[in-house]
Amino acid sequence: MLASGATLVFGAGVAHAQIGSGWTQDFPTKTYNSGMSQSQRYSISGNVEHFWTYTTDTDEFPGNDSGPRSEMRVNNNYTTGSHQFQGDFNPENGTSGCTCFQIFGGTVRATAVMLQMASHDGTLARYGSDVVATGCWGIYTRVNAIHYPVSGGTGSVEVWINGSKAGTYSDGGSATHYFKYGVYDTSVATSYVGDYWRGACFFSGGDSTGGNGIDTTAQYQLQNEASGLVLNNQGSLTNGSKITQWSSVASDNLRWTFISTDSGYYQINSVKSGKDAVVQSASTSAGAGIIQYSFGAAQNDQWLPLKNTDGSYTFYNRNSGLVLEDPASSTSNTTQMDQWTYNGGANQKWKLIKQ
Repeated sequence: MLASGATLVFGAGVAHAQIGSGWTQDFPTKTYNSGMSQSQRYSISGNVEHFWTYTTDTDEFPGNDSGPRSEMRVNNNYTTGSHQFQGDFNPENGTSGCTCFQIFGGTVRATAVMLQMASHDGTLARYGSDVVATGCWGIYTRVNAIHYPVSGGTGSVEVWINGSKAGTYSDGGSATHYFKYGVYDTSVATSYVGDYWRGACFFSGGDSTGGNGIDTTAQYQLQNEASGLVLNNQGSLTNGSKITQWSSVASDNLRWTFISTDSGYYQINSVKSGKDAVVQSASTSAGAGIIQYSFGAAQNDQWLPLKNTDGSYTFYNRNSGLVLEDPASSTSNTTQMDQWTYNGGANQKWKLIKQ
């Protein structure tokens, strides 16, 4: 019998068919967390782990907004890069009101994402509200969670169900992150909750290649939702010239391509000049202007596209963690674009119009 908090070492296995490409399988140790002993609320057979709790169990962390738990804490602490969890999830019939998976760490919440059995019909949802899968009771569902953290800023988490992308979400801000899976009760948990995780495995260093819907072979106009105008390099071929916005016409000044770098980031590259949209002087300040410049090493020329529910994109700068915007929702053709803290405004949303 292993006591609560014991650290487990799981041996290397066969690499699974993870989402995307460029991934390396990791084999971190795991620590079992529960107010009860492991033998009472956890078992493992082959690559299938069974977790369960009762609402009457001892709470390992009393005074928090969660109840009893039986879960594995993956010792894969990270702050940068790209990281993927994969496992086949099978909640027992009737299980409801419990959290089953977390990417821990964030500034808006304690977690970057939570997947919960949120209702009494086998629905799996992010934070109990954004539904990612239905009809999960008693069957195995493949779950992949891919995290692209941004040092000092806001990154993104993709959730994939059975190989299809269910959503992309803000991770709530920079922190030290790690994975957790199993069960722990919320205040509305059924008296007994239980689930099985089969083949849980972990990867780093890759990309979900094509999962965000951006075609790296295409040319786009980037249309701001607030102004209706499109990103413009003004016809300049010179480093340091301002990036503004302009009415949509047929012109290479207004056409851009996306060049993938790594970990979900892209250069936004002008068809006219072959230069990138960058934050001037690699500034981390809100309000810093956007210019064009040759690709460099400061990472101020790399952007993480986060797809919004309306199909538009918000672009997070890799260096600053701030987002590309039309300042003050200007409708002027000559306004220089800048970066700002994410606020969900239409002036921070961009529609990609394939040319």
